[in-house]
Amino acid sequence: MSVLLASICLLGLLAVATRNSVVEVRDARRGLEDVRAQFVAEAGLERAMAFLTQAVDNTSVSDPLGGLSTLFAGSTTLTPFVGEPLMDGTRRVGAYSIALTRVDNTPASISIAITATGYLPDAPSALPAGRSPEAWCALRRTVRYEIAPSQVFDYSYFINNWGWFYGDTIHGNGNVRSNGQFDGGGYAASITGQPLYDQVAWSGSAATLSGYRDDNADGLSNGLDGGTFSSWDIVNAQNMNGQGVQASNQHDFQPTVPMPNLTDLGQYESAAVAAGASITVGGVTVVNGVLGDDAGEKQNLYLVGTDASPIVISGAVVVRGNVILSGVVTGQGAVYSGGNVYCPKSVTYKNAPAAPRPTDNTQAATEAWLTSNWNKDFLGLFARENIVVGDYTHAWWQYYVGLWMGDALNQSAEDAGADGMPNTRNGRDGILGTADDDVLEGDGVFTIEHYTEADAAAGSIPAGKSVGDPIPGPGEDIDGDGVYDASTSLSNVNLTVPLNTANWAGNMPAAGISSYGSIASLYANRMDAVFYTNHSFCWLVLGSTPAKVNGALVSRNENIIYGTPSLEFNHDARLLGGASGKAAPWLPRELMPVRTLSWKKLDVDPNRYAGAP
Repeated sequence: MSVLLASICLLGLLAVATRNSVVEVRDARRGLEDVRAQFVAEAGLERAMAFLTQAVDNTSVSDPLGGLSTLFAGSTTLTPFVGEPLMDGTRRVGAYSIALTRVDNTPASISIAITATGYLPDAPSALPAGRSPEAWCALRRTVRYEIAPSQVFDYSYFINNWGWFYGDTIHGNGNVRSNGQFDGGGYAASITGQPLYDQVAWSGSAATLSGYRDDNADGLSNGLDGGTFSSWDIVNAQNMNGQGVQASNQHDFQPTVPMPNLTDLGQYESAAVAAGASITVGGVTVVNGVLGDDAGEKQNLYLVGTDASPIVISGAVVVRGNVILSGVVTGQGAVYSGGNVYCPKSVTYKNAPAAPRPTDNTQAATEAWLTSNWNKDFLGLFARENIVVGDYTHAWWQYYVGLWMGDALNQSAEDAGADGMPNTRNGRDGILGTADDDVLEGDGVFTIEHYTEADAAAGSIPAGKSVGDPIPGPGEDIDGDGVYDASTSLSNVNLTVPLNTANWAGNMPAAGISSYGSIASLYANRMDAVFYTNHSFCWLVLGSTPAKVNGALVSRNENIIYGTPSLEFNHDARLLGGASGKAAPWLPRELMPVRTLSWKKLDVDPNRYAGAP
């Protein structure tokens, strides 16, 4: 009897163990399928981000947020992918469905909720009637796209190429950055650095900075941050001076900072008109928002200011042609030019800041400088093409600028490869034939992207463009106009428009100007302005007075040759604070990196009954 009872007990235990094993296997399988379903959902999120990125790229020149706005023109929600298969070679992993919902929209930003559901083995719409997916996972990621003043203006000297301080008496008073290699050349130039801040607030009488960036990672907010930044390496800086070249302040191989695109000035024209921006001289308005937009209106602007009759600027105006500007300026604003900007002589503020820089780089000193100079004169000169300083017609100017313009170190042709940087074909390891080579550089092909049928189906091709047209910006299109540019030469800075009142608005003399050289000088040594061009900044300056840029210099290539005691780049602290900065309303803008506002797993599947788009 005892043997029988023992046998029955053993059989019972075996049955329980078997049932438990089956349950455990089933649970393990279900857990594995849940993981696979989440993997499929995450792949759906990535596909959605690629879809949104393409919509942004297609209109980034004319309207950085326009492509996204177009997607939601008919509804706040769309389903671009329903039951989209996820493949691993020829093997079907599962399928995902995606819904996009616009949750917030302002003139400067758009927030989108992406809901992606991963299904095994397929989406409900593809399964036989009555059959449900074996597993599913729904994820929601909310992202924000926004435009803001470009980060290139955080620097006193920013070059979208190889940068160099080849001189013992060059002073970068602020941060210095190049998107290519930065080369100190073994010279004893100096860089002070400048701590960056996320925000600045103005109370009406005082400036307060916040969001100190501890980029040297020492845990301190002591004013010793900032310095020299490069997206390649920093070389030959052993003899340089200043806080900005200390080991903790040298930041090499940093992410590239994109240049804002001025190919299409439409968004700046709209802003100029909306803000009522203007330029007056001697009480006469010479620019009212935009110059050249009305039928019969002159396209080019000539301005010379004096102490008695300065150029008065209010807000950011747009000139569709070339700009010639020199002399005394007052007010606050900027001039966007659809051509070249020429400064034949010095440009000076009538009501300049008491000093070009704070007494030191501490937050207290910077706030004191901002408080004292918040409403002092400010000028931005932003060119779609080149910026030309001094007398470009002089033989010396042409010789020295032309020599450096044609140097192999200073290449500018749009055959610079995937990274947009010349002289990087061999990659970071310097060895040709290895995996990091930039094989597109110097191949004689202008490699860019084109609008596709898929773009047309999504409605993301801008007005006036068609399938097959170049997409401005991607690939080797460095200046973002969709047209190949060969190496910059002196011919690119020559002024071809006659200097007379028939072609130029402003205060051009009634009799016109016989020659550019008669209004220009090789001694144009003071530039009170923030300069921007994604082409060349060209300047030969001579004389016994130090040459100064009081503002910032941002350029693709720079062709600066100085024969003065020193050359200074003094960063205007009113450029600090990003979108909250004093100068923010007048600066070129760009699309900021996408921000993820939230990410979560959902308990219900909002895509279960989604229909095909």
